[in-house]
Amino acid sequence: MDYTTREMIEAIEISNPMKRFFSATFFNVSHTHTAAKIEVDIKKGKRRMAPFVAPRVGGKVISRDGFTTNTFTTPKIAPERIMTLDDITKRGLGENLYSKKTPEERADELLSRDLNELDASIENRKEWMARELLFKGKIDIVNVDEGVDIQVDYNFTNNLVLSGSECWGAGGNILNDLRQWRRDIIRKTGNAPDMLILAPDVAEVFTNDDTIKASMDILNLKNVVMEPKVVDSALTFLGKIAEIGIEVYTYDEWFINDDDKEESMIPDGTLLLINSKGVGSFEYGAVTIMEENDFVTYEAEKVPKIINDTKNEIKLIRMTSRPLPIPFDVDSWYTVQVI
Repeated sequence: MDYTTREMIEAIEISNPMKRFFSATFFNVSHTHTAAKIEVDIKKGKRRMAPFVAPRVGGKVISRDGFTTNTFTTPKIAPERIMTLDDITKRGLGENLYSKKTPEERADELLSRDLNELDASIENRKEWMARELLFKGKIDIVNVDEGVDIQVDYNFTNNLVLSGSECWGAGGNILNDLRQWRRDIIRKTGNAPDMLILAPDVAEVFTNDDTIKASMDILNLKNVVMEPKVVDSALTFLGKIAEIGIEVYTYDEWFINDDDKEESMIPDGTLLLINSKGVGSFEYGAVTIMEENDFVTYEAEKVPKIINDTKNEIKLIRMTSRPLPIPFDVDSWYTVQVI
């Protein structure tokens, strides 16, 4: 059966979205665009007061400062799969040994599975992009083989590295640090963080810290309440710090980087102080593909395409996307290496 590009886009859009913690939680808004290039407003929070003017003066102009506008070409992601005669004439994964499925039926099932897996690979890349933005404030888009080397830099400055006696577990005061970083975010943006996400090694230091234990032991105050609860296989709720309204979590997740090495989603020794309602959006550039000897542009998050090679009797399934995470305000979260 042949499917049009529009039919496949609609099928992807109505399917259950894949859950990815960073991208789904902190970049939970998305917009599509009609061009591959998009304008990005990089905001640095400022709260100006309205000026006083004389009674007979109409008003006073205040400048629209506080952000800069840059134009980025959205990065192109295009994973693909090849379907051959061998793939549809032999028994598939999990298929009964005595199955009577036809090659055509297997082809439809394999197409659906391939589209889902290509979609998942794009979501994994989006999660990595969100992670890079949150912890580095910039995204290095590199593929040596393809000659791609681009850096998207949002001028993020709320990233600290503690040293010596400032480090947690070596003399640093955890509650005082969190109060200070929270106040700094409020001062810069007017919004307060309500979520603290710890790398596993930081979580161990946090729960064993003397000042945290002391706050837990103060009768009836309940400033720090530790009630560990598993949210899902990767995310664990540890407790809450009442005086600053922050819930504490630890996140155990890994990914395979572009060097084919396993890496922690939260860098070791690091924390993320952020607002659970989100700090940005995913913007999608338009995707242009060749269809029936002509170029067609789609304004969509993901655009699937099937290329039939009748000479070699293969079918190529490709899914293209041009996502870019954009922060609303790059001062609205903190990342700190604390140990």
